[in-house]
Amino acid sequence: MVAVLLFVGVPLVFHAIGIGCPIRFATGISCPGCGMTRAWINALTLRFDLAMAYHPLFWLVPPLVVLVAMRQRIPRRLFSGLVILSLALIIVVWIARLVVTPDSNMLFSSVECVDVVSIGEPPWLQALRSLFANIG
Repeated sequence: MVAVLLFVGVPLVFHAIGIGCPIRFATGISCPGCGMTRAWINALTLRFDLAMAYHPLFWLVPPLVVLVAMRQRIPRRLFSGLVILSLALIIVVWIARLVVTPDSNMLFSSVECVDVVSIGEPPWLQALRSLFANIG
């Protein structure tokens, strides 16, 4: 019950106070899963070009869910190998998306998808800077 409250409650609180992604809010750098929710929303509305632009590995989620659900029936070595491969793919795509900003140009030049990933000054640092600017 506590896990469900945290899983649902924390994102709702973040949304209510204007924080989309806590990692991006704190660091200014998008996390490896940035765009995954928007990708699935677009995929569920059959806009696969936009889904791929938001996160090119959105399609990996269902196989990973099945993999984790079936982990007792899969040989441990195969399970570990598939998890490591998945994590490696996610990290490679994340690094590529950090290098190419906005990353939609890397995926589809015809898709208009701006600011999927951008590295900038974290919002908390901007707020702190403006606070000190107003004081001094």
